[in-house]
Amino acid sequence: MSVVLERQANLSGDPRLAAQGFGKRAPGAPRLFDPRREADEACAFFAAEGYVVLSEALSADELAFLNAFFDRTQREHPDAWGLGARRKPHHRNQGLIYSQPLLDHPELDPFVRHPASFPIVAQLLGGEDRARFAEFNFRETPKGAGPGAMNFHHDAVREDRLVRTPYMPCDWLCAIHYLTDTGPGTPCFAVVPRSNRYETLKEAYEALGEAYVEVPLYGPAGTCILYDTATFHTRLDGEGDAARRTWHQYYARGGWLRSALPTTDRYIRPPTPVLTDWNLFPERLALHPDPKIRLFFSHWNTAQGEWVASGFDPAVRAAMPRGEQ
Repeated sequence: MSVVLERQANLSGDPRLAAQGFGKRAPGAPRLFDPRREADEACAFFAAEGYVVLSEALSADELAFLNAFFDRTQREHPDAWGLGARRKPHHRNQGLIYSQPLLDHPELDPFVRHPASFPIVAQLLGGEDRARFAEFNFRETPKGAGPGAMNFHHDAVREDRLVRTPYMPCDWLCAIHYLTDTGPGTPCFAVVPRSNRYETLKEAYEALGEAYVEVPLYGPAGTCILYDTATFHTRLDGEGDAARRTWHQYYARGGWLRSALPTTDRYIRPPTPVLTDWNLFPERLALHPDPKIRLFFSHWNTAQGEWVASGFDPAVRAAMPRGEQ
């Protein structure tokens, strides 16, 4: 069976096959945008393609700080990374993850509205007053991790994305910052451009035709990828002992928007729902003295509401998923 047919068979539901997409890889690298000088161009590209890559979004000092944070917390708090006895089963064969580092590390606060990427994120979500924090985590595919065989998928989606006009602002988006150099042979993020308006990857493959392509996103440490969570994406496996470190931050859209459906009068788009039912925001951010920061951290789930109602009781936090220190 050919590689392409094998991957098509896998997408038809054959559980024996562990391929990644249809195998139609992009012939070249995508365009990179300077987030400080080309913000409008970056937003236009994202609106058309469902993703964008920003160059040099993190400085050398920031990269050194974050990589030192990885080293220190993996050594001092191995369970938080899934390195100890309490391995996180939902990330087996997919590397390591530190799910909620903001809860215990205020030194990370300067990164949550990073000056390079956040202005673009805010513009894509309809403005700074509509951008909402959703999730912040660190991930590592360590050396010798072996194949993960993660298939192309999308994250959280709203069904009205298939018909609403205009499509933007998007519902949720994610920023992935590479903390280590990522090139051929290294586990890397990959996207299918323009796939965010389709229910399945197979539908995107058939509808896009010759325009369908799977784009590996390589870049040096400091590169930032923004993607619409409705865009089909995956982590392509690396080779040998290649490793990768990343910082992932998810954003939601707040506020009520007017939009138009093709067949009806104008209707109101509500704020996007919360992304998870377990993610918690620390008191210093949820009740921040700056109203802009409070608004940014106002997209609470039920777990957050219960934790706030308890007076941020550490015992209540510890009883929640991924809430242990």
